[in-house]
Amino acid sequence: MNKLLITFMAVYETRNFSLAAKQLFISQPSVSVQINQLEKQLGISLFDRSGHRQVQPTPAAVRLYSTAEQLRRTWEQGVEQLKQSVKQPKIKVTLGFSQTTSVELLPRVMQSLLADARFQFKIQTMNSESILQAVVDRRVAYGIIEKPIVADYILQTELPGDQLVLAGHPNEKLWLLREPGSGVRHYTEAYLHEQGIVPQQTLVVDSNQSIIGLLTHGIGKTLMSEGILPKKVIRQSIGEQYHRHFYLIGLDQQPNAQLASLRVVLSRVMKQ
Repeated sequence: MNKLLITFMAVYETRNFSLAAKQLFISQPSVSVQINQLEKQLGISLFDRSGHRQVQPTPAAVRLYSTAEQLRRTWEQGVEQLKQSVKQPKIKVTLGFSQTTSVELLPRVMQSLLADARFQFKIQTMNSESILQAVVDRRVAYGIIEKPIVADYILQTELPGDQLVLAGHPNEKLWLLREPGSGVRHYTEAYLHEQGIVPQQTLVVDSNQSIIGLLTHGIGKTLMSEGILPKKVIRQSIGEQYHRHFYLIGLDQQPNAQLASLRVVLSRVMKQ
């Protein structure tokens, strides 16, 4: 803000050149010089200096002070907004999502995560066991997987999940299987064992989207999350026991305080 206006406001508020000088940490003659400069610029008298100690503002000074006060508020607000807008270096964070959680969970939580200005997020999609290994290797800060795990130095938090169904025509002989290590493969093997089913024909496909493409063309059957199936794909309930949870996993001792606090944020937004 213009220093002449700052000096003017100090004199106006104190009604005293000496007090204004002390307030501004400058000499009294400097205050006088600056007020004279402002008066010359404006072509008006701002103060009646006939008093021994106090000076009296003229009507023009009253109007100028009102304008200057508005300018000061605008200046202070602008400075504060500028400070807040200065971008601090963001912490780069990689999150691992399984193929199902990347479709069902990621879109619901991404807006909340992007609102956290501390982080620059990168999303990687892989199967549950690959996510676990990436967390252990510290290539991924946190992962969201489809099956419970037991691993040293890993903390897992249970999240709302989904319902698995038998997708595809029940009479199909071809079983479409996700690759070993995926969450769906884990539950598919449990289902086959429980039902005493030994598939006559299998096809391993490492992509949910590819499996959905086959199902929509009437090829094969598989276990899949009901939430990501197109409406036209035939599905059959396999019971509440195949309502599963998702899991947030990360190191149990996170040395980075910012990343440690991110776990709390992730857990909260994913449980909403």
